[in-house]
Amino acid sequence: MIAREGLICLAAAILMIVEVALLDSRGWFLLAGGLTGLAALGLVHLSARRRGAGDGPLLYAVGVVGAIGGYCYLALAPSGAIAPGDEVIDWGRMDKRAFVFGYLGVGSFIAYHWLWMARLRGAPAAAFLNADDGLGSWLPRLLGAFAIAVLAYCWLGLPALRGVGAIGDGTLAPFYDIHSHVHLSALQQIRLGAVPYLEAQTQYGPGNQVLLSGLVDLVHFSNHGFFAANLLLNVVCVIVFFVVVQQFLGFGWAVAGLVGWTLWPSPAERLDLAGWAVLTRWLMIPILSLWLAWLLLGGASARRGWLAPVLAGAAWGLGGFLSQENLTAGFLVFAFSVALFGPASGMGPRAIVRFALLFVAAGIVLFVGLVSAFVGPAHFFEVMALAGAKSSLVTAGVSNSIWSDNLGIDLTLKVVHGRFVSALAVSGEEFRPLLLTYGLVPLLLVVIGLLASFLGRNWALADGRTRVFVRRFAGVAVGAFILHLFALMRADVSHLAGPSFLLPLLLLMLPVFVWRCVGRGATRTAMMVLSVMLIAEGAIAGWSEAARRVAELGATGRDTAGMVELYRELRSHRGQYPDLATLYSPIARHQAAFRGHPDFAEAEEFFRLLKERLNGRSVEFASYRFDDLIPQPDSFYFFGGLRSLSGITSPKNSLWLRSEQEAWIRKVASAPKGCLFFDANSNKALVEAWMKSVMPPTTMTVTPIVGKRDYGSLACKVAP
Repeated sequence: MIAREGLICLAAAILMIVEVALLDSRGWFLLAGGLTGLAALGLVHLSARRRGAGDGPLLYAVGVVGAIGGYCYLALAPSGAIAPGDEVIDWGRMDKRAFVFGYLGVGSFIAYHWLWMARLRGAPAAAFLNADDGLGSWLPRLLGAFAIAVLAYCWLGLPALRGVGAIGDGTLAPFYDIHSHVHLSALQQIRLGAVPYLEAQTQYGPGNQVLLSGLVDLVHFSNHGFFAANLLLNVVCVIVFFVVVQQFLGFGWAVAGLVGWTLWPSPAERLDLAGWAVLTRWLMIPILSLWLAWLLLGGASARRGWLAPVLAGAAWGLGGFLSQENLTAGFLVFAFSVALFGPASGMGPRAIVRFALLFVAAGIVLFVGLVSAFVGPAHFFEVMALAGAKSSLVTAGVSNSIWSDNLGIDLTLKVVHGRFVSALAVSGEEFRPLLLTYGLVPLLLVVIGLLASFLGRNWALADGRTRVFVRRFAGVAVGAFILHLFALMRADVSHLAGPSFLLPLLLLMLPVFVWRCVGRGATRTAMMVLSVMLIAEGAIAGWSEAARRVAELGATGRDTAGMVELYRELRSHRGQYPDLATLYSPIARHQAAFRGHPDFAEAEEFFRLLKERLNGRSVEFASYRFDDLIPQPDSFYFFGGLRSLSGITSPKNSLWLRSEQEAWIRKVASAPKGCLFFDANSNKALVEAWMKSVMPPTTMTVTPIVGKRDYGSLACKVAP
């Protein structure tokens, strides 16, 4: 594209940004921005036609104008997810869409730029003819998979599993956590007949809920059993991930990744956080990135058929069923992979389109089929609406912050008796992950740019060994780039570590890529220095953790036998009567801290009295807190074995907006039968709406629940 067409695109981009600043409505921006874009594309077409330049400049302008327009639309405030005048309750809000979509938009433009450049130059692309792509025959790969699975279990899995048998010193066990109760309250609803995900609401996807429901029933339906099942699932995810890494990247890089997971933030830090850290939420994203890189840059004979893209698409559909993150981020991985790797793959435009259509069709068919099978075909659009509403709120900044954990630096300068006195006080220990979260943004963009440059300019000329390495690095880079979006949107140590499957591998592979694939000059020198410094810093910061894991390897056999026995013991208690202590843990030696809690006797009495008066009816809990043992509504529904009228058993995690809370109150009040439990600290608006909702001939009975203390009142609708 010559300067004239470039100036037209630049002017259109500036004008769109001005329109965003002046207009406060997405509708008006679509009108104004659409007219601006069409005018720019028309001028580019006329200019290129006069020069006889063909359709190349117009296609490039479509990418530029489309990227800018899409960025402006997505980053436009106020959010379409939050209506004007609505209010965020319980959570805070920091709208980072401009930053997050800027990160994604720049990466998208890089991918599109090199896609267009490859088409314009028409450079011949070389592709591998050998489908195994240098990974060796099936027997070494099988042995390597077994070896890396054992190493992943010993290095990462077993240290996490040791926590299943941990008993607190006079305190409640680590598995007694609100994150667990959010899930357990919903699983309790499913056991009582609720439709998964919709009448037992969570934010982690219908597939994850169905999977956890089956696993918890397999181990033991209790707080302890949920923790054990969740941890086992996470360990399986880790082993599967590293086996996939070994298959696509080789044994050496898989071992390097195992070490890297202890040097930088990674899911290894979140394996035992049962509740939100269900690794199936992200697992399919790195698998797809490695798989698509192999298909498009390596497995030439495999991609010529229909089976490879269909299987990859099915993996995307399965991941999407498990979680919203897999669905959206998996598609982004697919789009980036096709744009970056397609021109270098040796496939023509028709073959790439066919590959893309097979991938997308297979994924959508499996996703729709799985959701319909487990939730019901009639509920499919309800599932999509719920998932879309919550993801839109997260995108709009609800519950977000620049960094959720408290940090501080205080520098004091004083003059005392004619001398300067300084003092430096640092609060918080998480400056390193904070710097990594935001410092990696420019690094990842540079990496994507360097990768795209190599694929666009040097791929066809590179030797076989270099292309094998670049194919491996390309899958890691695209996956790490997309996964980092989650760290930016929900910024804290947990949300940096949880999705960072590929980040440690990227940092370890980066100096090799720079040395082999970046030409000599200032860029190569700066990137080499930076990448080596990052590895050195990671080694220093993670040395003690790595040394601890090495020291624990000697107890692998003994601890494995202990874990197997503990899981057998948990399973042996399935089917017994679920009293309050058993719902905490079915194992007697683990119950001491729970039974010894000051509020245990009251909680046991309260649930007994409440069940007697409910007589099997559903109930809504109007109070946010009962006591220190049953601190949240989530715990109330789980330990009480009670069916919720609304299906929202975790209001704090489900009701983020004032409008959502009002809709919840209307839904509860409109229930034709059931009960409401309330006390002096209950939601007054909910109690008033419930009391006013009775219409003849239905009547309301209010019964006090009194035992060791006045627990509250139960108001039930009684039909004639």
